[in-house]
Amino acid sequence: MKKLNWNNIRLVLIVVLMIFLYSFSGTKNQERKIQKINIAFNADDYPFLNETMVNNLLIQNFQGTSKVKKERVDLNKLESLLNANKYVDNSEVFCSIDGFLNAKIKQKKPIIRVFNENGSYYLDDKGNKVPLSENFTPRVPVYYGVISAKEVKQLVSLFNFIENDEMLKHNIVDIKKTQKGNIIFSVRNYDYKVIFGTEANMETKFKNYKAFLQHATKDTLIKRYKSINLIFTEQVICAK
Repeated sequence: MKKLNWNNIRLVLIVVLMIFLYSFSGTKNQERKIQKINIAFNADDYPFLNETMVNNLLIQNFQGTSKVKKERVDLNKLESLLNANKYVDNSEVFCSIDGFLNAKIKQKKPIIRVFNENGSYYLDDKGNKVPLSENFTPRVPVYYGVISAKEVKQLVSLFNFIENDEMLKHNIVDIKKTQKGNIIFSVRNYDYKVIFGTEANMETKFKNYKAFLQHATKDTLIKRYKSINLIFTEQVICAK
């Protein structure tokens, strides 16, 4: 009769015990009820949504109560619910072991407000339409006119360029497009119009405009100008 190998027996017992404890803790974890909902927004986002609005939206999915077992929480469904919101760019929902439901939300970033005979809305930095909000009104330039589907890509590139440049962002207040396709800006503090032309060579045109401002603001003549023409990339033409 072979002598029992107690070391092997201990090893088997330890493995069995670990499996049991893991299974037990997993079951207890799934049985644990959601104790609280934590909402985290991207710090740089516009506050279209607030914590109460998102919290209520999630609780509605739980049929009016947050005391729901973790095993019943469909995280993918909650993410889809949040992502379907008109102000949400993307979201991440997950449960922590302490019974908290966590939602990280990035809101859409409007870069222009569009006005036309059909109403008003925002365009975000990806070219998506964002409706107006009673909760918050961002300070962004205004575009007057209808934007067709074929124009969106180029115009959003232009709007993003303005949004990402601090000087242009605070200088340009509204934008129009003529029937000939020329873009015209109105600016803050001065009465002249900036005739930009098409979206082509926008970096060079804006560089020329910023160079013009740097020198022109040192002279009182800038207040007499009626238009600043940037169409020709080799020069800036000013008219009184």
